[in-house]
Amino acid sequence: MEHFDVVIVGAGLHGLAMARTLVDAVSNNPKRIVILDENRSIGGTWAAERLYPGLKTNNVVGSYEFSDFPMDLKRYGLKPGQHIPGLVVHEYFTDFAKYFGLDKLFRPQTKVEAASLLENGTWRLDCIYLGKDGPKTRQLTCDKLVIATGLTSEARMPTFPGSANFLGPLFHAKDLHRRSHELKGCQEVVVVGGNKSAWDVCYSVASRGARAHMVIRQSGGGPSWVWRQFSIFGVRLTLARLSSTRLFSWFDPSPFGSSFSSVRRFLHGTIIGSWLIWAFWTALDYFAAAATGYSDPRLRMLRPWTSTFWMGNSLSIHNYEIDWFELVRKGRIVVHHADVTTMGEKMVQLSDGSIVDADAVVSCTGWKCAPPIRFYPEGISEELGLPCEANSITQTPNNSLREVEAKRTGNMGPQSRHDDEVRSKARAEIKRQCSQLGFSPKRTLPSKDSEIQTKWTSFPRLHSNTPLLLDSTETPYHLYRFLVPCSPKFLHLRNIAFIGMHRSIHAVIVAQAQALWITAFFFSSNHPQTILDAETVSRETISHVEYERLRRPKESGGSGASFPDLVFDSIPYTDLLLEDLGLKTMRKRTLWAEIARPYLPADYRGLIDEWRAKTTHNNARVF
Repeated sequence: MEHFDVVIVGAGLHGLAMARTLVDAVSNNPKRIVILDENRSIGGTWAAERLYPGLKTNNVVGSYEFSDFPMDLKRYGLKPGQHIPGLVVHEYFTDFAKYFGLDKLFRPQTKVEAASLLENGTWRLDCIYLGKDGPKTRQLTCDKLVIATGLTSEARMPTFPGSANFLGPLFHAKDLHRRSHELKGCQEVVVVGGNKSAWDVCYSVASRGARAHMVIRQSGGGPSWVWRQFSIFGVRLTLARLSSTRLFSWFDPSPFGSSFSSVRRFLHGTIIGSWLIWAFWTALDYFAAAATGYSDPRLRMLRPWTSTFWMGNSLSIHNYEIDWFELVRKGRIVVHHADVTTMGEKMVQLSDGSIVDADAVVSCTGWKCAPPIRFYPEGISEELGLPCEANSITQTPNNSLREVEAKRTGNMGPQSRHDDEVRSKARAEIKRQCSQLGFSPKRTLPSKDSEIQTKWTSFPRLHSNTPLLLDSTETPYHLYRFLVPCSPKFLHLRNIAFIGMHRSIHAVIVAQAQALWITAFFFSSNHPQTILDAETVSRETISHVEYERLRRPKESGGSGASFPDLVFDSIPYTDLLLEDLGLKTMRKRTLWAEIARPYLPADYRGLIDEWRAKTTHNNARVF
């Protein structure tokens, strides 16, 4: 049986960042690292077999590239300010892997089915090789395991009543690459969902002359905010630019990092600061809505239901060649706020009573957030800090967060009650620091019968008067720094980490910092994790988990109930990881640039070298 020092499961952005960091920072023998992925090619979400026509990044050139491997515009046929086509991202990741020798570590078409913790602290992986000759089972062992499967590995496909009677294509957006040809002859396509992939599918259908019916359930977070570039006093602003600029990140109630902490305390802890925060988010709502043209009555069904304050990564960036909203005005895209109640041979019936002709149905209903791997022995998933849907034990609606937490810590009695107290104190402190987070988001749904209700208000309130009630059955990722299990057992073993179990528009910046933090956690004897006690780790983990649940509730389309959902808090979170490593967080040349210029991956160039120099004389362990 093969044995490796480190196995990385997933060859997307985070898997590549992890492998490159390990190879460059601590490994004298890269052959003792292996990258496993069930796809045939490198890229994860951007693997060749997962691309579909028109797919582009939300990021523009310069903001979606590794710090030490700039994306050459000439080589990839790009222009400044351009959203990067999916095919280019795949080619870039492939080039990156070849340049750093990661392609030699890559084992494609290898699906990890299960991971078992052995008595000696190593892992045994049960894999299936999906080759031309049919599936073949394989096993291997490793000292340390990194799960880099991300949040878009396993599709969440609902079962629609009557779907067995439907005669047309019915599939999840994940399969759009291999099944897009089935939509070419369709004139009426129902697209279930209101996220970015739903916008892409609707655009693909409508831009070729067919009609797309976007069905958005009323019980969800509503239509995504779709961002266009807009200008203020001649300065062109985008969401990525705003959310990566420290000046604007101060208006987010992020608990991460210590940079400019006095300014943040003033804004979130004083009456004057509260007014400034309200004014910022109200202005952002106004400019974002004006740039998109939501005042047009024909677009009323696409107006977001909550303020940009609550916006998570369900947002979308307008990166289309044709004006998406013009397709709505022309009737090529029709929006419904309803649920699918039943399906017939060539139709879909909705909960509002309407019946929609349908030649095909594409489900853009998201992804299962847990890793697509079974963990053993039984019950270990809770101790690892994985969401409920990943747990190896049977879960029921009556499994409260407290019960799952007790399984994670191995304490069913006083310790569990203690964790409940810590959780309550954490919520109270979060609400004290930002009163907005104590209430449910204010939701304003359009009304067909009221002209007044469909108008966009200039100064919307950020929250309702209803206290936010958290679902006790929610079991989000419970990881220290969103990366490693916080149980004393795994803090001692230091043999597993989860990278990329979050969403962020600044994915590359966060991924690189996470990869370096995990590397230090695994191999550096002076990592802060060896100093902090288990009680401190548990308390900070609970605090950050509760913050995410309050900050990005499902009522606004946020994902905080399942995993971290980072937007304006992406840079502060990166600061937190770098502070743990003793590395510089303020990386601009001048104070003005630090405050007013957006952060890009290039600002973190040489980060691995900085850490390696810092640990050379500090007894860093290598393998």
